[in-house]
Amino acid sequence: MTTRSHTRGLVLALATLAVAGTTYAQHPGDINPSVVPAGEDLWKITTNAIGPDGQLVPDVRVFPSDFGDSGFPTFTSNPGFDASPATFTPGTRVGFHAPQGFFRFTGDALEPVSAEALNVKFLTLQVTIDDQPNAGFDLAVQSNGGWHRHFNFTLQPTGGGTLASGIFVLPMTLYSTDPAVLESEMFWLVFDYQAPPGAQEAAMAWIEDAFLGSPCAADLDGDGSVGPTDLGVLLGAWSNGAGPQDLDGDGVVGPADLGILLGAWGACP
Repeated sequence: MTTRSHTRGLVLALATLAVAGTTYAQHPGDINPSVVPAGEDLWKITTNAIGPDGQLVPDVRVFPSDFGDSGFPTFTSNPGFDASPATFTPGTRVGFHAPQGFFRFTGDALEPVSAEALNVKFLTLQVTIDDQPNAGFDLAVQSNGGWHRHFNFTLQPTGGGTLASGIFVLPMTLYSTDPAVLESEMFWLVFDYQAPPGAQEAAMAWIEDAFLGSPCAADLDGDGSVGPTDLGVLLGAWSNGAGPQDLDGDGVVGPADLGILLGAWGACP
């Protein structure tokens, strides 16, 4: 390991250790990006939650957000991103990708939006995310190695229509321009737009179960093994959007998901 890499490693290691025990006095409800070792001279971004008491909850990947929380019905700047000092290397940048586009939750699936889009803005930088993947944009790491940013999220109608209430979902990843820091796993922002009470919680629970809950994700019928019934479930969802049958998380059920299912054939571990 070079001296430069060793120094970075020590700094990032100290920041990573802080996740387990450090309390945050600011911004409960924000997302705390951190880094964990990912091999020699490599690190990987992870997402943690900052709880109501400021305590970090590690490895959280589903986060709530409420349009209208600041008084404007289709706008929110929450959750923000609040990385502690020394997490990233000053002079680098951290940004987001929206690798699957923007979705509406239907109660039992994520359906790509057809009449809505999400505008994401920070000062002069902005992107509008519809049903297609979007590369997002990146922002400078602070001089102390922290990264505290609040994007402006605005729900917009498309095609001159009006907005219908509901739950909207943005799958995201975080990346760094530092070549030693790998992109995060997928995480999800779950936006409530005038939905009935309990709808946001139900959507979050569904996402947890569909994408994060099972160590044997190809067991689509939940019987403890991967077999013909699971194959039938997957083929029945062929070419559909995000859901439990989308085993590789690319937003569509297709050949890659079939390969994953066949590779897991048999009893679940």
